[in-house]
Amino acid sequence: MSSQATTATATADRPAAEPAAPGRPVAQWLRVGGLAAPGLGAVRPPTLVVYADGRAIAGAAHELHLPPAEVEALVKALDQELAGQPATASPRPGSPTFHDAPTTILGVDGGDGMREVHVPYLEHAATRYDAALVTARDRLSHLAGRVTARGRAYSTDRVRLSAERLASPGTTAEPLPEGVPLPPDTTSARKDYKGHKATAITRLIPGDGSWHVYRLPTGGHLALSWRYLLPHE
Repeated sequence: MSSQATTATATADRPAAEPAAPGRPVAQWLRVGGLAAPGLGAVRPPTLVVYADGRAIAGAAHELHLPPAEVEALVKALDQELAGQPATASPRPGSPTFHDAPTTILGVDGGDGMREVHVPYLEHAATRYDAALVTARDRLSHLAGRVTARGRAYSTDRVRLSAERLASPGTTAEPLPEGVPLPPDTTSARKDYKGHKATAITRLIPGDGSWHVYRLPTGGHLALSWRYLLPHE
């Protein structure tokens, strides 16, 4: 049998890898929980998400396209660093507990689904955890900084709006801008919008990640905050 035939047979016998969907996240870094104003957690964006097609988005605010080789190398490295880690990591025995500190979530999808490792208060106790977790965090942090510094602004016509109805605003409030959609009539609400409604929100409400208080026509007050949705959300 010729070498070409042998190679062809070996290739045919090897299971074909399922092609990655372009919009599928293959690496992610999030911070959840911690001490934050009520309701703002609903619009806290992932710190970094990298997609199979090379699109990297930091903080739902900046994006940069990575070459395929870099995405492959990133996934391979994270796959090794997170291999064998529990779903929720624990610091070394005797480590102090940091209350109200966010939990770091590190994730990688090497082809069999997103595998996540939750690391409580990693930002405050990095030396207390497995060095591989810190290396993975630093790898994603470096990339997020690069995306923020070199990437272009990220935007879309899909947003997530968080709202808190207030008994007392505690500050002078302007009238709610005309055209901003009102969320469900509850004390605290989160809703996703797209198209014209999303455009109105981004045009009329500052998108800086903090609360902005407005006076309702009914006389009540509403605190609003929003962020852009990511491609997979």
